[in-house]
Amino acid sequence: MSDNPEWQLEPQAEQPARKQSRRSAGLSTRTMADLLFLAERERSLMNWLVRHQQATVSEIAVHLNQSESAIEALLSELIAQGFIQKVEQANTCHYQPNLISRKGRSSVPKNIWDALE
Repeated sequence: MSDNPEWQLEPQAEQPARKQSRRSAGLSTRTMADLLFLAERERSLMNWLVRHQQATVSEIAVHLNQSESAIEALLSELIAQGFIQKVEQANTCHYQPNLISRKGRSSVPKNIWDALE
């Protein structure tokens, strides 16, 4: 190998430390994939809430072993980001995930291969 190769890799621009969230792109619907971009504490809460379908502030506080005021702040943040919705039921406030299911790929038109040729 020579000391002066004919080719060199161009230096890459620095990559941002964090991926851009979908929220900044103006999308209001959230999917399970969006949970991957949450911080560990928020992601853990969302996974638990998805399994339980809904919970009160006191139930979440017991689960996370934190004060109700800290949980209310966390829930407000997740509501603002579109991950959780607040539901009033029988004078009780419940929080539930606000995630959509992604549509399957089975609805691809049958003539797609003809169009691609």
